Amino acid sequence: MSSLDPQLQIDTPENVLLETPVAGFGSRSLAAIVDYLLVGITIFVLLWLLSDIPFDTPDDTYVAVAFVLLVIFALFMFYHLIFEAIWNGQTPGKRLFKIRVVQANGMPLTASGLIVRNLVRLFDFLPAFYGVGMIVMFASRHSQRLGDLAAGTLVVREQPQETVYTLRAAHHFDYLHVRPTDPIPDAIDVSRLTDQDRMMVLNYLQRRDSISGREPIAIDITRKLATKMDIWDPNSAQYLYLHRAEEFLEQIMRAYERAERPSDTPPPTPTIWP
Repeated sequence: MSSLDPQLQIDTPENVLLETPVAGFGSRSLAAIVDYLLVGITIFVLLWLLSDIPFDTPDDTYVAVAFVLLVIFALFMFYHLIFEAIWNGQTPGKRLFKIRVVQANGMPLTASGLIVRNLVRLFDFLPAFYGVGMIVMFASRHSQRLGDLAAGTLVVREQPQETVYTLRAAHHFDYLHVRPTDPIPDAIDVSRLTDQDRMMVLNYLQRRDSISGREPIAIDITRKLATKMDIWDPNSAQYLYLHRAEEFLEQIMRAYERAERPSDTPPPTPTIWP
């Protein structure tokens, strides 16, 4: 199924192209069936519990009916909103089929995007069973329903979690400036970086031989990451050469490797970058 899904391509400021498969109609429909099945079971259980309660007056019956209608409305309105808020863009159905709501730029779902896409869900459901939503999904490039278009969101298929080791096993790159036994400067603190930062470095080092005029790209990535580590000095020329920038990026990858296998390597010798 995933091979037929369209691909979302994100061109980062560092000219690194990232791709992720967009969830198609099939996977989204299956996730929706699971979610509404859970909603239906909840309503059935509620009705079954209320059926055992004796109502002495018609007013009691009206109150019970009003309560049931209120619960049904709340389930349809807030089920997706609450789960997507606490599970970062996933409902039970989406989690089961490994799909997730994200912003159209690939970033995590924001609060405004979450609220808008779920408010517009009422229009997607018209005239019944997501009639409008399905029409818009088939017409849109990335299988977005009306709520997704309004909120600037889309649903993507989750990629398996990968470590630096599994990535390097599948997409090897050669270290050109750093040897396995070289100490890592104490100033390189990868705990200040994100998974996206690590992937950006890895993507660059894997593709650098095919990048024409890669020096400004390497220097720009180095500047961004060194700034996050509070070691960027705009008055120094130490980062402004391809050799020094790539050495810094390779040291970052070595630091990640040693952090993931601390028992395999001795602690780094205290040094100061550069």
